[in-house]
Formats: sequence, C-alpha cells, structure tokens
Amino acid sequence: MDGRWFKEDRAEAKDARELDKLQQESEKALKNSTLFQRRLERILNELIDSSDRDDEDFSKSNWQLIHAANISRRKVLREIIKLIQLK
Repeated sequence: MDGRWFKEDRAEAKDARELDKLQQESEKALKNSTLFQRRLERILNELIDSSDRDDEDFSKSNWQLIHAANISRRKVLREIIKLIQLK
C-alpha cells in the first residue's frame, strides 16, 4: 500500500507506537472501503476507454494536440488507479 495514504497519521503521531496504531486503523478503514474503490476504478477505466475512442477521430484539424492530451490524460488516470489499488 502506498505510503502517501499514511501522511496524516505521521503528522498526528507523537511516537512510533501511536503511529503504528494510527496506520493500522487507517489501513483497516481503507481496505473496508472496497465498494468505493471498486466503483471509482470502474469510472476511471471508463474514462480511459472514452479517451481511447477520442484518439480515433482524425477529422479535427488539431488531432495531434488532442492525441497528445489524451495520452497524458490516460497516464494520469492509470496512476490514480494504481494509487487506489489498496494491496
């Protein structure tokens, strides 16, 4: 699991023992949010698919710019998907 999920815990903790407890609680809460995670991942994958379809339209005069923007968009969406996969 990405350590960025525990940034707040590190700021709040007064010592290592409290930090461990806070991180365990956070990890448990995050892993119990599977419905949210699953639905968000599905939405993000739909956005990626939509972006893929936009790349097939060459009728616009600035299709190269649109294509480059879509590549960047897909990269960001994939990074978000990777972040929300709580493994």
